[in-house]
Amino acid sequence: MVMNYEDIDLRNKALYLDNFGKLSKYKISIIGLGGVGSIIPLSFIRVGIKKLVLIDKDKVELSNLNRQIAYDIDDIGKLKVEALKEKLIKLRKENTLDISIYPSKIDEDFNLDILNDSNYIIDAIDDIKAKIKLIKYAFNNNKKIICSLGMGKRVDVSKVEITSLNKTHDDPLAKKLRYLLKKEGINELNKIMCAFSYEVIEKSKFSNDVIASSVFVPNVAGLFIANYVINDLLK
Repeated sequence: MVMNYEDIDLRNKALYLDNFGKLSKYKISIIGLGGVGSIIPLSFIRVGIKKLVLIDKDKVELSNLNRQIAYDIDDIGKLKVEALKEKLIKLRKENTLDISIYPSKIDEDFNLDILNDSNYIIDAIDDIKAKIKLIKYAFNNNKKIICSLGMGKRVDVSKVEITSLNKTHDDPLAKKLRYLLKKEGINELNKIMCAFSYEVIEKSKFSNDVIASSVFVPNVAGLFIANYVINDLLK
């Protein structure tokens, strides 16, 4: 069967009209390919983004499969960046994509210069020191960034929204992030956009042995982030 790969974009072109051609020119970096982050590259490739940087140090584990929608049983033991790149290539012809992968942790040794030509940075990690590093880089280099906040122990997808960090509440990660950023001299928290859930957690319901989570809230947060980034780039 001969495939016309242009058919993939028939409905995208009908939606984005003259803006559609811009999407293939943007380069987006996604850091963290877990519950929130793994659905984002899948969404971007489907909508017409073709240049991605994927960063995650972890391998796929069986416990990931209940919520990390990019992976399946055959990916167990693979690096997430490699497994996800394989999936993305299957969605479009390989020679149309520019996907760089880094099986790395964002720490003091990581060279953030690889983000220099990115049009957008997406922080989907739960390491607060790494979040601070990425936000500082974005501020210092005039880069757009959006962060994911806590999505564990949440069950109500209707309470996920995109807002600025200064407007978040009832989220321990957001509270700590605000405090540490101010210590670093970053006070313009209204310029840091976040995927945030305002669902109040009933702590007594959950064990501390594992962060309770299912497929719904993290992936909705990931889709919200992807949608926000596309609209922000095209506005």
